Amino acid sequence: MLRRALGALLVLVLAAWARGLAAAGTMETDHAAYWRRRGRSPGDVLLVALGDSLAQGLGAIHPETSWAGRLADAMEERTGARVRVLCLGMCGAGVADVLADQLPQVPEAALRGEPGTLIALEIGTNDASGGTDPEEYRRLLTQLCGALPAGSLVGDVPDLKRGRVRVAGARLSEVAREVVAAHPGLRLARVEASTHGVIPWEFGPDLAHPNGQGYRRFARAFTAALGS
Repeated sequence: MLRRALGALLVLVLAAWARGLAAAGTMETDHAAYWRRRGRSPGDVLLVALGDSLAQGLGAIHPETSWAGRLADAMEERTGARVRVLCLGMCGAGVADVLADQLPQVPEAALRGEPGTLIALEIGTNDASGGTDPEEYRRLLTQLCGALPAGSLVGDVPDLKRGRVRVAGARLSEVAREVVAAHPGLRLARVEASTHGVIPWEFGPDLAHPNGQGYRRFARAFTAALGS
């Protein structure tokens, strides 16, 4: 009886994983469409999210549970104002892509740091997996941070969990903290520390991105930085 029950449970788990994996095949398109719609929605406060697929929430069924969406929720709870989210994060982006492609799309009001605007950045995962040299990452991130207004939130690199990529991510995370420290007006979101100890059921069906529960870790880092 126990063996049959365990077998049935395994079948259910595999079926759920297969359904999630099928959904992951359309996530990139679906999530990008969601953020385009949300970027056109009205709001009293503007949050501009820069970065990669983690800003879009890939891995989570609901894109609004990404770190950007949860940060917007925290801002609304604190201010009582409706937050419009302009999510410019793109799948596969590295720091060079943010600098070349996303930064020019940021509204001038946000770049000037006008009241009612906030820029948040999380980048480095694809740089770690793609082998970006730490000093090149430092150079580009320094240039990018120099263009951000005081009060912007900048995350370090998540704990990437796996061998060589984890080592590379830890090095880039250290660089990110050094760069932010050299720009006293910026606020550091300690994403690496917040993502230590991620458990298997905090990953999405592609086993690479967090799911909605996993994104809570990212959101805690950005929310803490928001109050710093």
